Amino acid sequence: MSKQGDTKSIVLNVYQQIRQNIFDGHYQPGMRLAPAVLAKEYGASTTVLREAMILLTGDRLVVSTPGSGFSVPELKRKELQDLTLLRCHNESLAIQLAIERGGLDWETAVISAHHIMTRIPRRKPETPEVPNPEWFNAHRTFHSKLLSGCGIPALIDICEKLSAATEIYRVYSVPMTRTVKRDVETEHAHLLEAVLAHDTKRAVALIKAHYEATEASLLANWPA
Repeated sequence: MSKQGDTKSIVLNVYQQIRQNIFDGHYQPGMRLAPAVLAKEYGASTTVLREAMILLTGDRLVVSTPGSGFSVPELKRKELQDLTLLRCHNESLAIQLAIERGGLDWETAVISAHHIMTRIPRRKPETPEVPNPEWFNAHRTFHSKLLSGCGIPALIDICEKLSAATEIYRVYSVPMTRTVKRDVETEHAHLLEAVLAHDTKRAVALIKAHYEATEASLLANWPA
């Protein structure tokens, strides 16, 4: 039993490492992910790598194609639009329920996550053209905390999977949207204010506008 538990722990660890490397842009869209090659990179067996890949396909961070194996998904305009639509729909419900059901502990967790995010620069000071992975992680945590108050594990899981699927677009949007004028910090601050004020209508409108702005900037700067 302990051996089985150890194997699951190793699979989860490798899954989390690859997931983070995808978020950090280490693997490019369309890049093939060969288990045998990755097994050496992560110091694990090919069996462990394949199980980790299966978990990543569930997050839509990896695609499995018969005859071709595993790869990072290609970026597609229509898919971005569909994912944004689904994310707005599901997170609107989640944030509405979170405001209704979330208590003081939830509000404290949201405030803390926002505070941490504001203390991390979005881009590395020494290389402004490079996005800061620490900020991306803090950003994901902030949005996750916002939705956690809904108290519905199934809904939270759906939202997290949609978030992961759109994260690839966010990571690779940097070269496309570098000149876009947008005050993301203010967007987050206003969202936090609406949530703490229990202004459901405004919070829902802001979360939709937040994601739709990202979609619009990406589509407007999409490579020809």
